Amino acid sequence: MTDLTELSQWEDGIYQIETRDPVLGGPEGIANRQAQQLGNRTTFLKEGQDRLNTEFYHHREEEDPHPVYALKKSPDFTGEPKAPTPEFKNSSRQLATTEFVTRAVNALTDGAPEALDTLKELAKALGEERDFSTQILQQLSQKLSKNDHGADIPNKAQFIKNLGLSETVDCAKNAAPSHRKINGKALTQDIHLTADDVKAVTPEALRVDIPVGVPLPWPTDRPPTGWRLCNGDRFDKTQYPLLALAYPSGQLPDLRGEFIRGADAGRKIDTGRKVLSTQGDAIRNITGQFGYVRQGQWAPWVTATGAFYQTSTFSAAIKRGDPDNWGSVSAFDASRVVPTAHENRPRNIAFNYIVRAA
Repeated sequence: MTDLTELSQWEDGIYQIETRDPVLGGPEGIANRQAQQLGNRTTFLKEGQDRLNTEFYHHREEEDPHPVYALKKSPDFTGEPKAPTPEFKNSSRQLATTEFVTRAVNALTDGAPEALDTLKELAKALGEERDFSTQILQQLSQKLSKNDHGADIPNKAQFIKNLGLSETVDCAKNAAPSHRKINGKALTQDIHLTADDVKAVTPEALRVDIPVGVPLPWPTDRPPTGWRLCNGDRFDKTQYPLLALAYPSGQLPDLRGEFIRGADAGRKIDTGRKVLSTQGDAIRNITGQFGYVRQGQWAPWVTATGAFYQTSTFSAAIKRGDPDNWGSVSAFDASRVVPTAHENRPRNIAFNYIVRAA
């Protein structure tokens, strides 16, 4: 038993086995077509999933996978980034710019030392944000953890879209889930199906329906795999023991240009013959003769019909008869009434005879 050869290609549709389809196994057998197509899909999707896993692994292992963005934990801006400056008394979570901080520091400096006497005054100087430290910690808590390997990404769908992997993920969704089964076998990795699983015809079953050695008409010059032409060749009886049971001599009958006739088997129509004996062509004997003479000038001519025809006439003197007497010669030619050839044959169509070898 061999496994199906799986190709990494997407199958647009899965073939539906029809009731008229012959159930045959093998690499090109209809019974294996659905499993072949599903296997091709699975291989195609597995390779896509492996690529996704590899690309995502390298992405998350990079120290700075998105160089165009600043890290939440330790933002490192380049150039001269600018942001709108909030009002001095703004206590929201808006980003504080350099200008905002300068104003706050100046306010502290202008109010020193009274403004620095208590933490309350410091919070007031920073825009009435009493829990400034807590707010900063809350912002930092929203960063992504490397140890989670992307599990803490809040919008994974958008993240996959940004990577350009939406189509790959959608293809994976169409893969057969593991809980689907074929004859009790789950669709996980490689599926090993037997002829019994898909109700395919086995060589043993074919031997029952078509025994080894039975001559069958075949419409091409080359027999299918496992079959041989009936051309009189000898065969190895050890290699083909079942064929040797049908032809103990180790030689196939030569049925090229021959008709098969049922053995007499006691019916007494074709006596004296054994099974596999040959017989030449023959027809039943056709016999006959005639000759005639026309006597008298005014007597009618006697003519031949059917397979006989007149070839010539001659003058014949008949005693005590009329002086104008004629004889004639007739011939036989079957082609005058039926098709003829160098052999006797019925109407026919030529086929090669083949036999199952094993």
